[in-house]
Amino acid sequence: MSSSTTYGSLFRADEHPEGLESHFAGFAQGAGSKEFPCVFAPLALRKGELLFGVGNVAHEGWKAAVTLMNLAAEAIWDDPDQVVVLWLDGIDSDSLEGDHEAFRQILLTLLEAGGWWPADAPVDPADPKWNFWYQGIDFFINVSTHHHRLRRSRNLGHPFTLVVQSRASFDRLPVHASAARRQIRRRLAAYDAVDVSPHLGTHGDAPELPQYFLGDTNGCPYTALAGRDVTGRVTPEEETSDRPDGAPVHGTRGTA
Repeated sequence: MSSSTTYGSLFRADEHPEGLESHFAGFAQGAGSKEFPCVFAPLALRKGELLFGVGNVAHEGWKAAVTLMNLAAEAIWDDPDQVVVLWLDGIDSDSLEGDHEAFRQILLTLLEAGGWWPADAPVDPADPKWNFWYQGIDFFINVSTHHHRLRRSRNLGHPFTLVVQSRASFDRLPVHASAARRQIRRRLAAYDAVDVSPHLGTHGDAPELPQYFLGDTNGCPYTALAGRDVTGRVTPEEETSDRPDGAPVHGTRGTA
């Protein structure tokens, strides 16, 4: 699918631009099903709480991802618990390996575009306390592609899909975070045709980056970035520094 354009605003499911019906149908078939492992996703979809954005890499290059992540960042500044679904059409890939390389290019482009980093935040992705910081937000990024065949929980339709939110929002779940994780992993074991990934873990106890992009096997983790990729592209800020428009760094002080 490469016919979409990059829209300059996010939208709700009931107000989406014309031509995206297949995007929503594929997403709803996965994330909206009662069997989907994340028990919060079907409810959020039914209640219209999710925001969506779409871009086209074939038309705009990787800057399409920058446009979408800027929109997601603004939405999360407005609502720290907002979950945003970003579709990137036009990515030239015929395998999970190609998808992973595309994800690496997305992250590198974002680091170049918004690579200011809290001074006290780890820059080495191998650090269990590492987050991907963009525009002052501690992003968690869930990558889903149509090349995921065994790990069905990471296949949300044909588009290359990023589901993004503030990592800190997991600490504000309506149920205890550890109980929610246990429930989701039990459901993963039943839903996927591959064992639950050993790379899934708790923030502070396991690296985050391998959890962003999970393969169809449980072999070596996909690690889209190395420490040098981050240190060569980010500008550390003082711990109490503000984001460019004056709002405090998200996920630290000032988080709702």
